[in-house]
Amino acid sequence: MMQTILFVDDDINLLQALQRMLRGYRAEWEMVFVDDPRKALALLATRRFDVVVSDMRMPDLDGAQLLSEVERLHPGTVRVILSGYAEESSLFRSVGPAHQYLSKPCDPEAILALMARSWRLREILADPALRDLAASLRTLPSPPDLYLRLTAAMADPAVNTSTIARMIAEDMAMTAELLKITNSSYFALPSRITTAAQAVRLLGLETVCVLVLHAGIFRQFQGHPGLGEILRALSGHGVAKGLLAQKLAAEDGADEAVRAQAHCAGMMADIGALVLLDAYPDAFQTMIAKAGRGKLEAVERAAFGASHAQLGAFILGLWGFPDPVIEAVLYQWHPSQCLNQGRGALSYVHLACVRGNASPLGPPGMGECDLDADYAARLGLDHSPCVR
Repeated sequence: MMQTILFVDDDINLLQALQRMLRGYRAEWEMVFVDDPRKALALLATRRFDVVVSDMRMPDLDGAQLLSEVERLHPGTVRVILSGYAEESSLFRSVGPAHQYLSKPCDPEAILALMARSWRLREILADPALRDLAASLRTLPSPPDLYLRLTAAMADPAVNTSTIARMIAEDMAMTAELLKITNSSYFALPSRITTAAQAVRLLGLETVCVLVLHAGIFRQFQGHPGLGEILRALSGHGVAKGLLAQKLAAEDGADEAVRAQAHCAGMMADIGALVLLDAYPDAFQTMIAKAGRGKLEAVERAAFGASHAQLGAFILGLWGFPDPVIEAVLYQWHPSQCLNQGRGALSYVHLACVRGNASPLGPPGMGECDLDADYAARLGLDHSPCVR
């Protein structure tokens, strides 16, 4: 089935340039170009698009308003904002409805990469209901006590950047939200940001405070206190897994980029579990009760139609995280299934799953998974210092 994409921009010259640039892909994608957001809304009332790319600054109805309507009408649609670097206020307003941000003038390679990735995401998560759930996420749940401590600290005029960065780094959800924004092409950074500390330094304390206190990029978990404890344990488990994956990569002599990717992927590895816990609390409790009698992955698939690794990888792909991080989250338990078979972030995240503490969702005292022996032998990891 052909993928569909809608471009909306009141600048007719820009739309015509996009049409010329993408003419060679008409056999692969069905592309519609609309120069009025009101016309786009009328069209969206009658049909669904896989991807909607909208300019931010348009009269009567701006990009943030348009994408909010797209979210309401078609929650599974990938939503992208086109915006200029100077429009920081636009970023604040679009941070909820937009999955990704592209800077203007638009890089043709960025559009092509976006289309290719949105198509691949369907292969990661086949269930339409879970895809809609992932695409409709505006925020991820954070432990209530951490959220309250963070907002209280931000209200203190004497607080410094390091303190805020350390608090955000305690939580995988907050870190993911911040990395989603800072790694967008809106900022046109020469390299990927992989830690909360880097993100806070890049944005600046004032901008982070505005994003948290006014744009609402973080959210306090509101569910049952017992589930809040599980969420806190999951977040701590993710932080520990990220640090262990980074340590194992360093012990194996991996370069700085791979170590950073391993840390980021390890920390994000359980993010799908946070979403399932938040969206399906009753089913999640039932699943945990059964987890001790079988592999966690099988129990999750039976309960939700997919594992939290699949859901987490889909979300990170939707948010524009780099491919090595997405692959490491998706194949963390079964690295042999990944087409890319070189040593990388996936190798060290898998080893961290094997060697690290038991998941809060699984049986006590057991690792998350068994070592993929064929994979380890094929890459020579079975003789590496990091697995001894």
